[in-house]
Order: sequence, then C-alpha cells, then structure tokens
Amino acid sequence: MIARSLRAAAVLAGALVLAGCSGAATPPPSVASVSATPPAPTSVATSPSSPVSQAAPKCTLDTLEASVGRTTGEAGQRHTTIVWTNTSKAPCTMTGFGGVDLKGPADPTFGPTYSLPRAAEQPTTVRLAAGAAAHTVITWLPPQDGSGWTPTGMLVTPPDETRSAELPWPGGAVLRQDGATHPGTFLGPVGAGAEG
Repeated sequence: MIARSLRAAAVLAGALVLAGCSGAATPPPSVASVSATPPAPTSVATSPSSPVSQAAPKCTLDTLEASVGRTTGEAGQRHTTIVWTNTSKAPCTMTGFGGVDLKGPADPTFGPTYSLPRAAEQPTTVRLAAGAAAHTVITWLPPQDGSGWTPTGMLVTPPDETRSAELPWPGGAVLRQDGATHPGTFLGPVGAGAEG
C-alpha cells in the first residue's frame, strides 16, 4: 500500500515537471530589436586652434566700425546710441566704457571739447561674433534755458583703445556740465546688440 502511494506520487511529480517544460519559452530579443544608436555626447571637444577653446582678442578700431544709432527721449534726458560692428572674420570682445568727446564751437568757459564722464554702472564683457554689433549709450541733457552749446561732431573711442573714430553729432544743443559732481550727461558701458 505504501509502495503504491510512493509510486503514484512519483508519477504525479513527473507529470508536473513535463507540464512545466511544455510551456512556451520566451525567445531572446532579436538583434534587430536592440538599438544601435549611441547616447548623445555631453560635451564638445575642441582643438587648441578652435575659437571656442581660446579667449577672443579685444576689439580695436582695426576690427570695428563705429556708427550713430538712434536718439530717443523728450524734453528731459535724451539718449544717443553709438553702434560698434565687428567687421573682421573672427570674434572679439569689448569690456568697459571707452570714451566720447563732443566737439563744437569754443565755449567761453569750457572750450570746444566736452569729454563725457562715465556712468556708475558695472561693465560686463561683450563677445562680438564676426558681423555682430555692440552699443554704447550717451545720455545727455538739452539746455534748460537759452540756446546752449551744439556739438558739430564727436570722437568715439572703444574700450582699451587709444584711437578714435569721428562721427557726426545727431542731437541738438547740450547743457554743458563739465566738472559737475552728478552730471545729467554721461556715457554708459558697452552692451550687447545694436541698441539698448
């Protein structure tokens, strides 16, 4: 009786094993279903001669063209934009204020030149690609009374440069404030783009 029970158990176990083996096995993924595209790189390698890997030189008058942009404002302060365009085939950088000297008739007190003071703004470095432009804004006051002093032109100097470009003065009469502690006429730092 015991032997018959053991035999029946063995037959049942064997049947279960065979039943488990007869189930369809999941085939391995085919080669075609595996992606062959590598992950995108997270950085770009540059050679030592690449402009990306080297700091661009400072812009000079040899690589810049100065021009007069628009003048805005009403009866109070007015704003005239000087546009700096990189005419070279390589990038360059501008940092700081440069200079602007308004030229005109000899004022009895101050003479024929009005050298504009700098604004209190903190300058930033502007990178100009080939053909790109930066700008400088001249903020100026027209005279409150009388005819004032009308410049006939201006000398504009890029930052870190000793040479100047001569441009026409597009505005009207200016209130001279040479030596004033808080003048209403001043020069802003170089900013990105052709206009502020």
